[in-house]
Amino acid sequence: MSTEEDPSLLVTIATLVLQVLMVIGPITGYVDQYRVVNKFKSSQGFSIETCGVLLVANIVRIFFWLGKRFDTTLLFQSILMIAVQLVLLEIVVRYRPAIVSLPVHIVRTETDGASTDSDGSSGLTQVPEPLPTFWYWPRYVDYLAFLGGLTAVLVVLYMLLGGLDLFTELLGVVSLGIESTLPIPQCLANYRNKSVEGFSHLLLALWILGDSFKFFYFLWTGSPLQFTFCGAFQLSIDFVILAQFIYYSPSLRLDFPVEVLEGRVVGAYEPIREEEDD
Repeated sequence: MSTEEDPSLLVTIATLVLQVLMVIGPITGYVDQYRVVNKFKSSQGFSIETCGVLLVANIVRIFFWLGKRFDTTLLFQSILMIAVQLVLLEIVVRYRPAIVSLPVHIVRTETDGASTDSDGSSGLTQVPEPLPTFWYWPRYVDYLAFLGGLTAVLVVLYMLLGGLDLFTELLGVVSLGIESTLPIPQCLANYRNKSVEGFSHLLLALWILGDSFKFFYFLWTGSPLQFTFCGAFQLSIDFVILAQFIYYSPSLRLDFPVEVLEGRVVGAYEPIREEEDD
């Protein structure tokens, strides 16, 4: 092998390594998050919206790739990320704290007369459970149904409009725009909970390292402009979450009231307890 061929060989090897890291790297933190949820049998502290953002963004990105045909590495990255997020979403839903609902809540109400319900209890009222909001459905199959419907809609739209450059570029803006918001739900959850407990430290470290690497990769490979702008925005939110990890560290959390520290579950639905008779 001549020395003139060495530079091209090194470039080829470096490119291959970068491509492998680009595909494997982003999922590593979510594997650790799966481990954390499985270990504690609770997904408290991890924002379920993170799975939603990544699933929707990567599904749309696949259709963007079909119309634009940019770096194949990013296509493989999307396919692997979708598979990993589906697995993570299942365990997050399975071990989610009881914030969605209980079937029916019974509360005691004061009445003028001694009314008796059909079950023989007096002064009790059934309160219907709160309706689940978007991406807070009680069953894993509900999420699969939504994602299947979204994919079907995108297939139809791509068949009708796939030949239009404007539609293809719009898919890129939507995909990368959604993905750039990835750290925001976790950032908001940390702020509301005044805690980062339950969120994988390794995942945050890999977010920062991975997004920094992606930003460099987008610049180096000349990826579409949507990737570069959204990558820069996503990286900036990562550093906000890093600041939260420092601010909400155990030594600083001692300054928060006890009731704030104990009420970490955001939006938890607590049924009204029966008032004891005086």
